[in-house]
Amino acid sequence: MENANAALEPQHTQLTLLQSASSYYYYDPYEKRTVEVPLNNLDAFISLLKCVMGTGILAMPLAIRYSGVVAGVLLSLLLMMLLTYCIHLLISGMTECCRRIQVPQVSMPQAVQIAYQSGPRCVHCFANVAGFLTSCVLVIGQFGLCCVYIVFVAKNFKEIGDYYCRDFNERYYVVGVCVLQLPFFLIRKLKYLVPLNLISNCFLYLGFLCIMYYLVRGLPNPQQRELIKPPADWIMFFGIAAFSLTAVGSMLVVEANMAHPQSYLGIFGVLNLAVFFILFSNILFGIMGYWRYGEQVEASITLNVPQNEILSQIIKVAIALGIFLSYPLNGFVVITVIFKDYGQGSESNYSCTLEFVVRVCFLLLTGIVSAVVPNLAALTELEGAFSLCNLNLICPALIDMFINYAPGYGRLRWKLIRDIVLIIIGIIFGIVGCSVAIRQLVEDLRGTLQSMQV
Repeated sequence: MENANAALEPQHTQLTLLQSASSYYYYDPYEKRTVEVPLNNLDAFISLLKCVMGTGILAMPLAIRYSGVVAGVLLSLLLMMLLTYCIHLLISGMTECCRRIQVPQVSMPQAVQIAYQSGPRCVHCFANVAGFLTSCVLVIGQFGLCCVYIVFVAKNFKEIGDYYCRDFNERYYVVGVCVLQLPFFLIRKLKYLVPLNLISNCFLYLGFLCIMYYLVRGLPNPQQRELIKPPADWIMFFGIAAFSLTAVGSMLVVEANMAHPQSYLGIFGVLNLAVFFILFSNILFGIMGYWRYGEQVEASITLNVPQNEILSQIIKVAIALGIFLSYPLNGFVVITVIFKDYGQGSESNYSCTLEFVVRVCFLLLTGIVSAVVPNLAALTELEGAFSLCNLNLICPALIDMFINYAPGYGRLRWKLIRDIVLIIIGIIFGIVGCSVAIRQLVEDLRGTLQSMQV
């Protein structure tokens, strides 16, 4: 990746219209890309399911509670179409950035930097800052996601522990989860995480199938459930649903490590096939969970099932183990940003040792945050709103806007209008969604501090 950084400065500071429009015909980054341990299409499909299918799907009943059944289904479809379109837009923009500077691969921060240098002269000076801020957004988004995972696993094991043993504080379970996670998080190659992802998927789908028993048992009259909730509650739905339906950082890492990245996009590409499966599963789970438990649905549907039955305990263990094994893949994104974008790219003993230290520190920090703020619903909403506005909407729109500055925006400048609309939606949703979630987290933190003083 250092080659990409070196190529940013002198080679293409001023792109002519001819160079921009014809870059496709001169350089194919996919042909030049080499990955040390690549993923085949099946590996990529499994990893994509692992990226998204986790605590999010278990929170979808709560999202449907905020929107209503009919509104939730329609909004989920619209949201997934928007998010998938933006992922396609983002990857296409990153590929064009590779062609512009003729390198096999660029990261998202590097793509933002190249895009700024390709845009109007007035934004050239912000290229380095914009690239760095994008790295920060990626790291913060994945950090929040990993915190959600730790809180989820700790809460589910605490319920089982409370039933068979004494009532320990949830923070002890957070510490235990972090200690057990350490050897898995020290795996350095994405290819070697595929078996873990496969095992994790098996645990998750076993838990999902078993939990359907509780969701279809004793279903109330559907008329007792609201079809459309007040639009004022929809902002909570969007935060949870965004968290449930997409994971930009992990999706980019999977594409970057594929043996045949050409198969990632397209109508029947790996991404679209995974998205269809994810959307169907989320909508089904959301409707059934809300239909069964109504307004009493928890931040995770596993917290609604009985605590004293063997089957429910098997469900909680299976899903908690599945989520537990999902942590390394999502933490892998942070390590990639730090060492591929800002490291030296060498495999010396020093760099390996430094990477192990960073991995341990990252795991420790996520554990500390999870112990201090164990509000699963608020963490889910905050991570979803933050990632949706920045990574799903604003960054893809900015990259597309600037790389099309020289070639043009098409008839009636429809590309420019599209990008501006995406940026506006992202800003509005980010401000509102993050504000609501942060307010809940602050209230929860105050309660935690008061309990510690008592």
